[in-house]
Formats: sequence, C-alpha cells, structure tokens
Amino acid sequence: MDDYDPNSILIEDALAKIKKLTKKISTYEYVNLIDSHDRTVFENIKSKLKVPNYDNSAMDGYALNIQSLANNKNLKIIGISLAGSPFKGKIKKNECVKIMTGAVLPKDCNIVIMKEEISKLNNDNIIINSKNVKIYQNIRFAGEDIKPNKVLIKKFHIINSSSMGLLASQGISKVKVFKKIKVSFFTSGDEVVPVDKKLPYGKVHDSNRFTLTGMLAKHNIDVIDLGHAKDNIRDIKDKFKIAVKKSDIVISTGGVSVGDADYIKDVVKSLGNINFWKVAVKPGRPLAFGKIKDTIFFGLPGNPVSVMITFLLFVLPTIYLLAGKSYELVTDEAILLSNLKKRQGRAELQRGIYTMKNNKYFVKTVGEQGSGILSSMNNANCLIYLPVEKGKSNKNDVVKIIKFKNYI
Repeated sequence: MDDYDPNSILIEDALAKIKKLTKKISTYEYVNLIDSHDRTVFENIKSKLKVPNYDNSAMDGYALNIQSLANNKNLKIIGISLAGSPFKGKIKKNECVKIMTGAVLPKDCNIVIMKEEISKLNNDNIIINSKNVKIYQNIRFAGEDIKPNKVLIKKFHIINSSSMGLLASQGISKVKVFKKIKVSFFTSGDEVVPVDKKLPYGKVHDSNRFTLTGMLAKHNIDVIDLGHAKDNIRDIKDKFKIAVKKSDIVISTGGVSVGDADYIKDVVKSLGNINFWKVAVKPGRPLAFGKIKDTIFFGLPGNPVSVMITFLLFVLPTIYLLAGKSYELVTDEAILLSNLKKRQGRAELQRGIYTMKNNKYFVKTVGEQGSGILSSMNNANCLIYLPVEKGKSNKNDVVKIIKFKNYI
C-alpha cells in the first residue's frame, strides 16, 4: 500500500521553508576568553602584537656572531640568557652566551649553535664541532608567526582550543561573539507524569523532557525548560507567551496531530502562524512549524523516537542557521544485511546497527521500528535512510546511513 498523504510535504521542501523563515541572530556579546570555546566570532579579529615579540632562540645552545667562527671555533662563555631573564651585556669577538629555548637573543648575535654540536673545554670555554653552520640558524625572529594589524581570526569562526591560545598570545582577554541561541521547550499531554511520581495505569513518564534536554545541551545553546503543559488551551497559551519573551525558538512535544485534545496548532494559530504541520517522513509525520512574532516554533510529535528524529532533521539545522553556522547531515553508504519493509509515499528512517569490514559499511535493523520504542534508539548506532519513492529494500542493496549519535 502507498503511504502518501496529500497534506504532507517532503523533507527537502520543509527544510526550504524553514531556511526561508530563519534569519541569523545579529546581536553580540563579549565573553571572557577562558569561556569562549565553541562560540562564534562576531567580527574579524586583528592582531595587535608581533608573535614572537622579540628575536629568540629556537634551541638550547650558544648564541654568538657568526664572524667569530671565521678563524676560530674556540669561544669564551660570558653569560647566560634564560626565558624571561635575558642577557644584557655586549658580546665581543670570540665570545658567546649560553641560551635557552625561547630566551631573548642577545644584541649582535646572529646564530645559535645547538648544545649537541659543541664540546666543553671547561666552565668558561667551548669548541664548536659543527661544520655546517649558517647565519640566522635556530633563531625565531620577532613577527615570524604573527605580524601586527593582520586578520587573525575571521568572522563566523568557531573558537577552538588553538584559536583560544592564539588570542591569548595577543593579550586579548575578551572576545566579541554572537549571542547564544535561546531555546525554550515544554512537553504536553494529560497522560504524561513526572519521573519522580508514581505511574498510574494508562499514564507515561515524561521521557521527552529529558531527551530534549540532552539533545539541546550538546550544542552549546541556552536552554529554558518551561516544564509540562496540561491539555488545555489556557495552560498551553501561557507557556507560549513566556517562550516568546525569552527565546529564539520554542519547541513543544505532543498535541500536534488530529486528536480531540491536541490544542497546540490552534494556540499557535491564535498567536502567530503555522507554515506546515505534516512532513512525509516516518517516524515524525505530525510535525508543526511556524512563527509566533519573531520566535520560531516547532511542534514535535509526542512519540519519543519521533521527537529525536524530527529534532535531528529539522530543529538542529534551524539552530545552526540562526547561529550563522554551517550544518550538514553527513550520510555514508552501507550494504544491507537483511530485507527491509517499507511502503512508498514517505521517507523512512529506520534504526540500525552498522559495522565496518574491509573498509565497507554493513548495516542491519535493530528490529521493531515503532515510534514509541525508545530503547531502539539507545540500541542503534545509525539511522537507515529510505527515500520516499523506495519500497522494499533487499539484502545486499546499498542504502544511506546517518550516524545520528554524532549529532544528538
């Protein structure tokens, strides 16, 4: 049988509509450099200082003027230059200074001989053993790494550990970054019970609250947990009004299908607009998307697996778009180890387990694919993507897989 629903739109069309309505956050804030990891740079950052800011030794050894080696390789040691404690005297012909890595190169010196290339005659004299010496060897010159007033880090760069070190080398203690995306969420449904309460017959624990918390926390955003809404218009409307004041995105779970007590769509329509509310994907068809004033709205299904799938496919790309980051859901090709059932008419993401052998991926299903079977997401390490037009897939067919745990 065909699984086509004329009210559903394709995944690609849904993403196109989302992209059209999603505008990058253009406000900024300053954060301390120590807290800047994984934040997005708001504008080009230029260098202020030379790095290194003085000529220094790249090796432990002896600094001298190469002219002293013209006729004599027996040199007198007249002092030492340490990192942070430079030698301040003058060097004459046939003299040298013991020097440590990173220490200031003494004035009039233009070569450093590694300590492995000398022999000591006594505490005050050395002999140079190396025959292959060149002027400026083993010297790091001021500005060799970074010159002043050059673009050090570009706008939209995601700060990592190396860029933090780079900024620190310039004495930059605060960084101008895009403000974090703020995401509010709440769960809904009179059948839902908090995890710390006894579970009556016919009720379910609020697992979606914890699933959403975990998925959102992975992506360095500000998360606002609005708790749980009862199945009544007043309670749901109150949640949305709070979310619109506080957040860039608001997510609800449950209440977006066609049941008598599914009020989410009606409330959103009264406060803003619904752009679409069905997507041709399994699990996750009852997905609502729209805007309430400037806040983006996602009404995710109530089933736990559907929440995770729709978050991966639609919410996460929106978070990245708002933050000005690039987002690409990476797929790999794998060979099926068994037959898969599917009806044409909507795309399907089945939970699977992939393995690698001889540089090839192989994949098998975890078994039952119901949208309420949350244990299957925990047991799987990938999603098997089956396109809209695809029907049954056979053993040894090549399919696309998504290693979803990299994202959520």
